[in-house]
Formats: sequence, structure tokens, C-alpha cells
Amino acid sequence: MVALETSFNPPLSKLLVHYFSKDLITLITKQFGLSIMENGEELFDDTIKLIKEHLFSKKYSKIRTKLDYNTLKNHLQPITPINSNTNEVVIESITKYIENSVKTNEPGFMQSLWGGTQIPGILGELLAAATNTSMYTFDTAPPATVIEKTIISKMNELIGWENGEGIFTSGGSNGNLLGLACARNYAYPEYSKKGNMDNDFQIFVSTESHYSVEKAAKIIGIGTDNIIHINCDKDGKMDVDDLDKKIRNSIDQSKNPLCVVATGGTTVRGNFDPINEISEICKKYDIWLHLDAAWGGAALLSEKHKHLLAGIDKTNSICWDPHKLMGVPLICSAFLVENPEHIRTISSCVKTPEYLFHGKESNLDLGKLSIACGRRVDVIKLWLTWVSIGSEGWAKRIDYCMELAKYLEEKVLEHPNLELMSIREFTNVCFRWKPEKEKDIKNINLFNINLRHKLVSNGNYMVSLSNLNGDQILRPVIAHPTIQKSTLDKLILEIETIAKTL
Repeated sequence: MVALETSFNPPLSKLLVHYFSKDLITLITKQFGLSIMENGEELFDDTIKLIKEHLFSKKYSKIRTKLDYNTLKNHLQPITPINSNTNEVVIESITKYIENSVKTNEPGFMQSLWGGTQIPGILGELLAAATNTSMYTFDTAPPATVIEKTIISKMNELIGWENGEGIFTSGGSNGNLLGLACARNYAYPEYSKKGNMDNDFQIFVSTESHYSVEKAAKIIGIGTDNIIHINCDKDGKMDVDDLDKKIRNSIDQSKNPLCVVATGGTTVRGNFDPINEISEICKKYDIWLHLDAAWGGAALLSEKHKHLLAGIDKTNSICWDPHKLMGVPLICSAFLVENPEHIRTISSCVKTPEYLFHGKESNLDLGKLSIACGRRVDVIKLWLTWVSIGSEGWAKRIDYCMELAKYLEEKVLEHPNLELMSIREFTNVCFRWKPEKEKDIKNINLFNINLRHKLVSNGNYMVSLSNLNGDQILRPVIAHPTIQKSTLDKLILEIETIAKTL
């Protein structure tokens, strides 16, 4: 018997229907676990209709359903069927998925450091999947290579580096991992052959840095005991005097200061470490300076707000996530380095894969800069959005979100029961509800925990709950321009209503 393919083009499908009965075709496909997609184009069109409805209609009134895990698992069946199914079943599965997904493009979604959507980015996602290539060689991905190298060059230009390099990665956490790996190569070039040996490397981070630094320390063999936490001032910014003191202490104890990780837009407060001052200390001790700008890197696109990243050109490496405030669909993340040799070294192999890097333009192969071999063309989403809105569009988006964050901050300051818990530098607004006459911090914290739980359960808003120095706070983030002033007015009203019921 001629081997059956997993999908048939229309002419072959018609031939099968012509020569065999429908029952026999069904039997054959079930026997071999195959699916004859006679209506593949129809399935595609129907799916696009569902996605379009999800994006542009107001069909769903709630941001999040209340189904628990087991109920949702039963609802989504079949998840791993043995036999093939009709297009109708596939469409039903897609419908269920959309219905029960969190509606992150709704104005009330203010929980994460991302949200909303860029339509050109979605088209880029579709284009990346449809062309289905990998980014390891120019030979395999010619236009994608040109686009990624050009956009990396533009990002380096915005930073202020003349000869910088970079690569798109699978997220800011991987960008921080690459930053520490490059720092180790700078401090101890022999590590790639000999390992860490007896070097007691230490990493210096603020107490409000992202947890991915801890993961990276584990992965590259530094160990979490060698993460030195630097105190922050009252606004959550790294204390440079404490940094200097602890680096000197590290040296006095015969340790090897490896890297300082500064943050451009902290996760909770959204505030920015003093990069200029930190860079002076790193220069003084000849230590690598990595900047986690996964959240705040977008500020570079705004003339009004790029001052938040003053001194960024004095760093050695940076991670920056366009999938956050820039609204590019997840995942779209870049790692950038001022000296290309360091990323080339950590990504190189003693054993050259000749089956991979063999084209005439192999000097353009981005696989030589990546620790991954197969790598998705995530830059396409950023590219199509950039083509659509231009640099001016990015600036307008950032400025609009900053304006709305300021508006919410003012609403909080004016409210008799709302208390602003941190200064605001970016689009994170940290506040809590302070019940009248209540002084016990445990009761105030419990009140705000219950308030947030009820707020999310209502389904109109999603905001994050976090902790600042022992205080439970609400942390809405203005990360997408579908949010309006009226959205924020209604948020305050709903918080008031819930507070009265509590």
C-alpha cells in the first residue's frame, strides 16, 4: 500500500474521494491515525473569523472565567484524542479555548507588564508560523536575518553603542542569563575550557531585582549563596553606597566580583536604578554591568521619557522585551551586548556543525550568536509593527501610557481611602486601600488581599497583588493604550464598592 501522508492537498483528496467510499477513507485514516484535511482552507478561514471576533468584538463581558482546573480540563475535551476529528470539532475546541482565555486585550487587564495587542504583530506571528523557518543561518532565513540584524542595529543605536551586537531570545530571563554568561567570559575567559574552577564569583543585585537572576546563578554554576543583595533607598532604587561597600567587602574576602545587575524598570514599582552612578562603581572595580531593562527599555523610544535610562550607554549588556510595553505579541525579547566578542564566545562550539554553517554568507549566520540552534523568527512581529506605526508610533504609545499612569496616580492621591505606596516613575501605580480607623497592619493587609480577590472575581478588572516592605498593595500597570481615563475612573469606583462590602 502506498504510504498515506498526514495531510493531503486538494487534488489528491478529491482523487481519494472519487475512487474510495467515504467509509473506507474514514477507516484508513483511523487505522493509521491520520487526518485528511479536505477542507483545510475552510478550517483556516473559520479559525481566522473566530480570532477576528475575539480581537474586534465585545462579545465577552468578563476578563476571566471562574472555572477551576478540573472543570476546565473536562470542558476542553478532547485534548489528546486517539482518532482524527472533523473540522467542526477543531473549531469547537478553538472556540472553547478563546472563551476561557484571559482577555488580555481588554481595558480592564492591568495585571502584568504586558497586555493589549498590536495587530501587525499578530500578522507577524501568523507569517512566522506560515513560513516556518529557523533563525540559525542566512541560508535558511535570508529575509529574517536581514530584518533581525537591522533591528538589533537600531536598538543598539537607541542605546548609544556604535559597535554593539545582539540576538532575539525566548524572554528577559534568558537575556539576564546571557548577561551573566558574558560577564563570566569577561572576568575569566578560560571558563569555557576549564569551567569555573575555584573562582568564588559573586553577583550584585538590588533587593528589588527580578528573580530570574537567581535562576541564572544556579544555571551557570555561581550558586545563590553568591548573590549579594544591595539595599535600596525608600523609592526602591539601588543604593550605590551600599553597592560600593559590598564590592569592597567581597574583594577583601578574596571573592571575585563578577557582575552588577541594575534594573531599568523594576517589576513591582517600575522604578529605575541610577545607571550613571552604578557604572562609575563598575568602572572603578572593572566589573561587568548588566542592565535588566526588560520592562523599561521601551522608554528609549520616547524623547520625553528616555531620561529614565540615562547612562544606559555605559552598560556592558542589556535585556529588553518588546513584548512588554511595546505590545508585541509574546514572546519578543532581545539581548544586546556592547562588545560582540563576548556573546560570540559563549555561543561558540569547539565542534563546528559543518552540516549547518556552510553557506557563502556564513558570516551572517545568527546561530553563531545564539545558545539555541532552532530559533523562532520572533523579530517578524516587531518588524511588521515597526513598519506599520513607525518610530513615532512607539513614542506616542509610551507617552500615552505614561500620561494615563500619571492620571491614575493623581486619582489615588486625591482619594481619602487610597494610599500611594511608592513614587511612580513608569506606568506601575502602587497603592492600597486604608480602612478608616484601622491601624493593625495585618488587618490592613488582609483587607487588601480580600479586596483584590473580589475585584478579580467580578471579572471586570485584573490587577496584581504585591508586597512592598511587608505591606500588601494593589499594582495596576498601564501597559496598553486600550486603557482610557474612563477605565481608571471605573476601576476606582469598583474598588470603592468592594471596600464597602468588606
